[in-house]
Amino acid sequence: MPRNIISVDGFSSTGKSTLASKLAEHYNFYYLNSGLMYRIISYFALNNGCVIKDKINESKLINKINNLNFDWVIDKNGNNSLSFDGKTFGEKMYSFEISNIVSSVAKLESVRKFLFTQQKNLALQKSIVVEGRDIGTVVFPDAKVKFFLRADLDIRTRRRNTQIEENNISFDTKKVEDNLIKRDKTDSERKIAPLKKPNDAFEIDTSKKSELEVFNIAKNYIDSNLEF
Repeated sequence: MPRNIISVDGFSSTGKSTLASKLAEHYNFYYLNSGLMYRIISYFALNNGCVIKDKINESKLINKINNLNFDWVIDKNGNNSLSFDGKTFGEKMYSFEISNIVSSVAKLESVRKFLFTQQKNLALQKSIVVEGRDIGTVVFPDAKVKFFLRADLDIRTRRRNTQIEENNISFDTKKVEDNLIKRDKTDSERKIAPLKKPNDAFEIDTSKKSELEVFNIAKNYIDSNLEF
């Protein structure tokens, strides 16, 4: 059957994952978190001798992951989730250690090509809501509906602090803010698939809006622009 793809792009901590997961649940689509995929690869790199003093051994990393795959699985709550190499991953993917290298991993051409193929395969014959930074521009430029989220830096810092605190990870607010600024710069200026708003995306500033308000804005736009 024909597949529908909804893309949600934007800067870190603007509410992409929250919106994308809520839309997927509402429309009974699969939810694909591309940012989590990069974090899982970063975690894999850290735990398989591919990172030394914050330097990533690209050839070693790609050789280790080339024959591995992401797959859809059903989690303990009955929701669609992702596994990599047969393993599932939780909130530990949002630790500072991973946050500090994920943008560097995402800059690697071989990793982006690997995940591009993985994301395409996961979307075969499935209607999905997928969030990330280059979804509507590079991975799924033919997405039926595209969103781009942005928010003020102080709001994003508070949101990331809350996320980290909820997972019992120690944090320093200044380091969190500095990490967001660093990621914005790295993601926007990388040569391969930089973060930018798709020309045909509907933009939502989430700074002063609740999760429900953002969801309703997106839902109304989808209902007016997507045929099911």
